[in-house]
Amino acid sequence: MKKLAIYSITMLVLFSSGCKKFLDVTPKGKFLPKTVAEYELFMNDPLIADACYGYEEMMTDDVAYTDEGMGLLGDGRSSRSYLWAKDLFRATEDDGEWNGLYRNIYNCNLVLQEIGTAKDGTPESVSRITAEAKIHRAFCYFHLANLFGNDYQAATANTDLAVPLLLKPDLEAKTQRATVQEVLNQVVKDLSEALAESGLPDMGRNYVHPGKAGAYALQARVYLFMGNYEQALKASSAALALKNTLLDYNTISFINPAKPYSGLKGLPTVDANPENILSRTTSLSGIITRFMISPDLLGILGEKDLRYVYSFTRILRSASSPVNPYPDYFGNYINYSIGVPEMMLIKAECLARNNSKDEAIDLLNTLRQKRFKPAEYTALTAATADEALVQVLQERRRELMYHGVRWFDLKRLNRDSRFKKDLTRSYKGTTYTLAANSSCYLLQIAPKIITINPAIIQNPR
Repeated sequence: MKKLAIYSITMLVLFSSGCKKFLDVTPKGKFLPKTVAEYELFMNDPLIADACYGYEEMMTDDVAYTDEGMGLLGDGRSSRSYLWAKDLFRATEDDGEWNGLYRNIYNCNLVLQEIGTAKDGTPESVSRITAEAKIHRAFCYFHLANLFGNDYQAATANTDLAVPLLLKPDLEAKTQRATVQEVLNQVVKDLSEALAESGLPDMGRNYVHPGKAGAYALQARVYLFMGNYEQALKASSAALALKNTLLDYNTISFINPAKPYSGLKGLPTVDANPENILSRTTSLSGIITRFMISPDLLGILGEKDLRYVYSFTRILRSASSPVNPYPDYFGNYINYSIGVPEMMLIKAECLARNNSKDEAIDLLNTLRQKRFKPAEYTALTAATADEALVQVLQERRRELMYHGVRWFDLKRLNRDSRFKKDLTRSYKGTTYTLAANSSCYLLQIAPKIITINPAIIQNPR
């Protein structure tokens, strides 16, 4: 039977990340895990905690490039994304983000299919590994659905196309695109079942292994983007009940204040960040690099906010660096994890939408006290629930800049006349526009993938 694979990579490559530890000691293609401990190695692979996406960051209203900066990017996917090009891929180009997320899904599917019959494991370890695999799979499918499908709209979710929904490690499975509703139903199901597993601890033992807090945190994000604010409030509150520590930005400092590019002291790594609940790494150095803060974000953030101070600078990288019109991003640490601040912001948004303005503003102020020097801090206020909602959404943009969710926020907020916006860029004298609710909010599926699997329908752009 002809394979209709969703991947443009081979079975061997799919196994190469999850089974690398095995292949070092066993001839390739001849290893089949048999014990629970061997299947857990799939969940030990650091790539399982890789967010595997980032190009959409280039398409948001948070980044800006000069013509010279765009020239340095060349004619690749980064520059095409920045200008919202109709064709993000050439015919022969692959999509590493699609492949990476499906690689992780494949490994989770393999573990979920086989872990129940594996040898030598305790019921508790089987339960925990099962829960972890479902949480990881839910993360991947939620983000695939939001990258390639419409934002969730109850009226059309049953017909809006998302991505292929594979629940078994079968490369010959039929791989038509499932609907947004079908994919998100599976995401919700995976997270609910993971939380019901008796072996899942409150907190995972390291950043690769999620616990109940991570499942609740992802559940809160999913429900928020589905517009189910009641359930998002419950899930975010449950996550915060298990973890609510904040990083005080007053404990961060420059290694050399005259040279911000030399780095920071006191900024924890992903695995040590006290705010992270569901940790996710991402490698964006080759995707989003040498950019400026957009004037729009700068106007909302301001230069006294420590999130600005420790992310952007007007100091030149070197004597030959161009003098850009807006501050340059100098950080090399972009955190795609779901953390305590996001849970506070989700909870605050749900409260504001439910007319609990004072509780919402209190949450914002608790967060903001850790983001300013004491002398620079001013508490927020709101006279109405609508004002509180505006404050929450602005704070969400400040706190979650370059966290992989702004693109999704633009999609959902464009449905609300109060917040919808058209985006514009200028490059070599030409103005480029991304209209609110444009079809270009649905990412192009790489033509190479469709060539391999003609059952996949391309997004209109």
